[in-house]
Amino acid sequence: MANNHFVRYEDLLTIEEYDVETDKEEFTLLPLEDEYVIGKYQERRNMLEYGHQIAVRKSVYEKLIKVAKDLKKIDKNYKIIVVYGFRDMKKQEKYFNEILEEVKDKFTDELEMYEYIHEKIAVPSVSGHPTGGAVDAAIYDAKKNKILDFGSEILDYSTTMCYYETDNISEEAKKNRKLLRNIMMSEGFAPYDGEWWHFSYGDKEWAFYYDKEKSLYNQVEASRIFKK
Repeated sequence: MANNHFVRYEDLLTIEEYDVETDKEEFTLLPLEDEYVIGKYQERRNMLEYGHQIAVRKSVYEKLIKVAKDLKKIDKNYKIIVVYGFRDMKKQEKYFNEILEEVKDKFTDELEMYEYIHEKIAVPSVSGHPTGGAVDAAIYDAKKNKILDFGSEILDYSTTMCYYETDNISEEAKKNRKLLRNIMMSEGFAPYDGEWWHFSYGDKEWAFYYDKEKSLYNQVEASRIFKK
C-alpha cells in the first residue's frame, strides 16, 4: 500500500523566517538544452514569465548540473529535464484567490479551508515556485529522445498516480521515481510526496523537510528578476 506524507499548510507555518542574505541570490535562466540540463517549459495556466525559458535561483541550477553529472555516471544519455521553475508571486496569488472565491462559503474554519486549497495550489505565503527554489523535473534519455517511464505524465494531477508512492504503476516506473528522488536528494533537494516530479531547495518546504529554522529564499515578483 502507498505510504505518502503530504506536507500541509500548517506544517509550513512553522517556518516563519527567511535568510535575508541568501534571498539576495540571483536568478538564472535554464538553457533550452545543453549537455546536462533541458529547460523545456510545459504549458500550464500560462504561468511562464520570460519567453520560453525557465528561471531558477543560481544555486538551484548549479545543483541541477551536479545531479545531471551524477546521472551520466549511471547512463551517459541521461539528462535532467525541468518543465517548470519560478512563478511570479502575483500569479500565485491570482490562482489561489480564484479557488478561494469558489470555496469560501463552504468552510467555517479558515485553516481547514486553506489546507483544502493548498492541496490544489500552494497558499502564497508558503509557496515554493515563487521563491525560484522549486522545480518540476524528470530524467530524460537523450538517445531515445524521451522522458523515462515514471508511471504518469509530468504535471498530470488527474489521478493519484502523481503521488510518489502509488500501487498503480509498474516496477520500472517505481525504480525510476526512486532514482530521481535519491539523486535529487543527494544534492540537497527536498521531495514532495504529492507530486513525484516536484523538488525544492531553499523554500519553506525544504526548510521544513530538513528541519531548518528558516528558509533561504522568500517569494518574489517577476519584476525583480526581469527588468523591463
